Amino acid sequence: MATSVSKLLIRLQKFSSKISRSIDATASFNEGGFFIQDLSGWDSAVVQFGTITDGPITFFTTNDDGARIIGQLLPAPEVIDQFLPVKGIDLSTKGDVLVASDDSIVEFGIIGKYLSLAGPEPAYPANYAYVISKNTFPTASEAYISGRSQGTTIVYATTSTLTSANLFYSTSALTQPIYGDGTSWYSAKRLDGTGPDYALQINGAGALYID
Repeated sequence: MATSVSKLLIRLQKFSSKISRSIDATASFNEGGFFIQDLSGWDSAVVQFGTITDGPITFFTTNDDGARIIGQLLPAPEVIDQFLPVKGIDLSTKGDVLVASDDSIVEFGIIGKYLSLAGPEPAYPANYAYVISKNTFPTASEAYISGRSQGTTIVYATTSTLTSANLFYSTSALTQPIYGDGTSWYSAKRLDGTGPDYALQINGAGALYID
């Protein structure tokens, strides 16, 4: 059985501006046995764990966002990789820990760009960034001709090439599919410039139709 947790709450803090953001990552973690948090712009992350089943939950970090464009800072990553173990501070004992305990709170300060909380066999999804036209077109040929020159949006898919079985997602976490009307056409291409130009439709279930 995959590792699960009764509650997984993350509080991101930025000390200079005295702001914070709380995230309930319970459902996302239990779906795949892992959760990856982008720490960009935050000074620390405080993670609260409930009861852990079929654990343990181990901590990892990485700076590798899979970017293949020299000097690229944004948009968000294509494939997060090269995770290494990292220690957090258990706020009850003030000791360094590599794994979570039941009903514990662990703080992570200056680590890599990403924090991964993972069970023994996490199912990390591959994700690839695509540039898709902001505007839609009535025909595939118009999508090819006008394409992405009128503005673009960054979306994500689980494969390096597109097929009719793919979905597009709004974030690299692959949690929110993008839906269309099934009749309008978009232009799309891999963010790193590899692969073909696509003209495609997105239906009401999120499935892609490739011309």
